[in-house]
Amino acid sequence: MTPSFPLTSAPWITVYDLDAHEFRDVGLAEALTRAHRLNMPVIRAEDIPLLRFLVAVFDAAAGPRDVAAWDTAWKADTLDTGAVTAYLETWTDRLDLFHPVHPALQSAALTQYARGPEALHPGSLGGDGGAWFNPELYQPLPPYPAPHAAQLLLHLLTYDVAGIKRAAPGDPATQAGKVYGSQTGPVASSTHFHVFAPLGTLKHMLLLNLPPQPRAAGDTPVWERDTPTAPMRSRPAAGRLDLLTWPTRRIRLHPTEDGTVDAVAHHDGDRLPDAWPTIERLDPMTAWATSKGKPHPFGFLGMDGWPQPWRGALLLDDGPQHSAVLRHITAAVERGTVSAGLHLQGTLSTTVHTNRHRAAISDIPLATVQLPPAGLLAHPAARAGLATMARYAEAISRNLRLRTAELSRRPMVQVAPRMQLNILEGAWGAAVAKYGAGDPDGARALWRDAVHEAAERRIDEFPLSQMDRAKLRSLYLQSPEPSRERPARPAPRAAAPSTPAAATTTVRRGPAATRYEVFGGSFTLSQLSQHPDCVVSYKTLRDRVAEGWDVDEAATTPGRRGRKSG
Repeated sequence: MTPSFPLTSAPWITVYDLDAHEFRDVGLAEALTRAHRLNMPVIRAEDIPLLRFLVAVFDAAAGPRDVAAWDTAWKADTLDTGAVTAYLETWTDRLDLFHPVHPALQSAALTQYARGPEALHPGSLGGDGGAWFNPELYQPLPPYPAPHAAQLLLHLLTYDVAGIKRAAPGDPATQAGKVYGSQTGPVASSTHFHVFAPLGTLKHMLLLNLPPQPRAAGDTPVWERDTPTAPMRSRPAAGRLDLLTWPTRRIRLHPTEDGTVDAVAHHDGDRLPDAWPTIERLDPMTAWATSKGKPHPFGFLGMDGWPQPWRGALLLDDGPQHSAVLRHITAAVERGTVSAGLHLQGTLSTTVHTNRHRAAISDIPLATVQLPPAGLLAHPAARAGLATMARYAEAISRNLRLRTAELSRRPMVQVAPRMQLNILEGAWGAAVAKYGAGDPDGARALWRDAVHEAAERRIDEFPLSQMDRAKLRSLYLQSPEPSRERPARPAPRAAAPSTPAAATTTVRRGPAATRYEVFGGSFTLSQLSQHPDCVVSYKTLRDRVAEGWDVDEAATTPGRRGRKSG
């Protein structure tokens, strides 16, 4: 007899119960009907897929379809428990982890289980080096209990790496038993961003991250659809619910008689064409930057790979960097629905792959962004002021890198990681608090002093002569200028009209190379690759820009090797 594990009622979601004053596990039904008395901390990469799944289930069950419905839901003591309960009762079979015909989030078309439980282990996504940091992978793993297997299934669907996959039976794309070119999923290919109220509840977190929106025609979550067929396919997303539950992989868990998971079928799944524009349009829990009209994931990591949480303030200005969730919350504050005194924080996360093929993961960092009290979101000047403070740190960091490279005559790939400004999280939080208390001048001064102190630490640590160190201290606050300028190209000499044919020859030229406004100047990619602040080769720079990278980040993100990548 096939065991059952209904995600609706079986305990598998860890929450903090405000009534019981303890952490405990609950099912979907209790998580949503008692969301007003529960908290769910999102502090690990494993927590993000669970939050997004809860948002999707709530959206499908009782998500507000317009502004009036959202305002009503926010002011209510609870979520719409009647609608949630009725919905989960309707779809409880489709939300059973081991259902024989419609296993939740899986494909019942798979019947061959080629991998063991290690396929679900997050360390397996680290490639050959994954076992170095997860020694349990050096030996066969015991079967996973169903609650843990459900959590790991969400993790694998969210973060599975790209590259070559074992072909599913009957897949016409099979080549020697393999399928090539699999994509990463929507979350692993973008920057996740959600907002929460530290003193709020799960109810607040769900509503803050779900802008009101009617269901698009044909838009359904994966459990409302027929079980996916085994072969890989490429298709557009029908809407928000479809994207939030996107079946990036065809997976099926093999349950034992006691309800544990001892084997896994794991193959390529649905591929999303035009991925970044689609994700930007449909997924509110993402953060973006726009360059030349095209979106790319918002970056918040320094060149040393460490998060710089204060960069999240750039999203407040709603310019090239933007977040649908922040727009939604700002509108709710302007309507007077969300209290001006509500304290807010954000969480940024991104997936760091070991190479451009995204075939292995090196890290999934999270950063907590200190945001101003909700009332300040309704004031454009306040949002712009905080974003400007974040840009100041970026400008100082860039000046510091450039001036250090000039004085030390070391390659930028050596200089950049050592000149990152860090250990500024506490200062940013204090500055935001001062700004929120009505002292923007004091906030700017506090932040400026902290940034300068961090820069001075970096200067002291870098190997420079005493004279060069003194020069650097006097230079890094000045606006940088390119240190190497290309000489002006001489005008071409006119060909001597030795014959009538030579006199009438027309020289055909291709279109002028695109120029990019960056580093305080205007450069072609070829010129930019020679700039001292560029840490990659021309080939890498060109390839990154072609892939949709922001040109600034493409030029200043080092390769994995200790030289210019490429």
